Amino acid sequence: MKYAQCVFKIAPSMKMALDEVPRRGGLYNWLWVFKGELVPFNMVDDFEKYDVVQINCSPVDQLLVREVRNKIPKSSSTLLVLNNDYVCEAWDTWGAHPMQYEQVLEYGDCVFGTEPHQTSCLRDDAYVIPHPHWIKMLKHIGNDDLDEDDFKVAAMYHWWEKKSYTMSLAFLKLRKKYPKLYTRLFSYIPNGDPNTRWQKVMFDEHINPSSYPEFIRGLMNNRFLLENCSYHTYGRTSVDTAALRIPTVGTDRVFSMKHCWKNMCCDPFNVKKLVSIMDKVLKGGSWLDQQIDYAYNACEYFNYKNSKERYMVMIEETRKRLKK
Repeated sequence: MKYAQCVFKIAPSMKMALDEVPRRGGLYNWLWVFKGELVPFNMVDDFEKYDVVQINCSPVDQLLVREVRNKIPKSSSTLLVLNNDYVCEAWDTWGAHPMQYEQVLEYGDCVFGTEPHQTSCLRDDAYVIPHPHWIKMLKHIGNDDLDEDDFKVAAMYHWWEKKSYTMSLAFLKLRKKYPKLYTRLFSYIPNGDPNTRWQKVMFDEHINPSSYPEFIRGLMNNRFLLENCSYHTYGRTSVDTAALRIPTVGTDRVFSMKHCWKNMCCDPFNVKKLVSIMDKVLKGGSWLDQQIDYAYNACEYFNYKNSKERYMVMIEETRKRLKK
């Protein structure tokens, strides 16, 4: 299948993501799954040379959809696929009228989201298809750096959520039992965090956003990662940690947490339960080994082969529907 992702322009962040080894999970992995092309709109002379043209309906790229649709007649064998991988709680920041967004989606031949809540906000016939992960490479890397005598633990900050208070509160409670606890906050961006003024006392170390290889190296020498996300997302980080065998405590609003770490997640504001799970992780033993083994196997759901199969079901069903 000849596949292309269409964008306004190839930004530096896109180039970095495409050059990284290993590759971070997410949207651009479809390029590797289908050996496809990332193409700026103005550089494509004939969109119908592709079997599939995909557009990510981020706020800026939504403007591309109608332009590309005008280049691909409804009678064409080329399919226009639209996806949205933005957490639905963040859609309020777009400033677009909901009716306008619904109209944008109607230009697509088919639409998919990456987790059920987000997909429920799309067209009624939208598919749930999480983005792929390079699981094979992550498992090849492994995790031999974990020092079980070390009390370094990590938490994940999300720029689109801008919340750190509940994570710090959970660590504060955990520290009462483990005074040597050393807490790290990964991917921290101070701008927009309401608790910036308290960060120096809330966490022992702040780690700025980095390249993906640097990020996973940083994660691999922590006893566990706390992925306390209160928004609905498919959660690429907890897929990574499953493949790397890094214990991960998180919330039941993250699709991949529920899939890979089903006994290590709960409501994001149930701090007592979060602390209880983190305590069990620090104690180690057979229970933790079972959770890690389960996650290590369950993350194969997100590998290239299985992701491709889900995508191709959408493509084939769409082709049959359009022929009727």
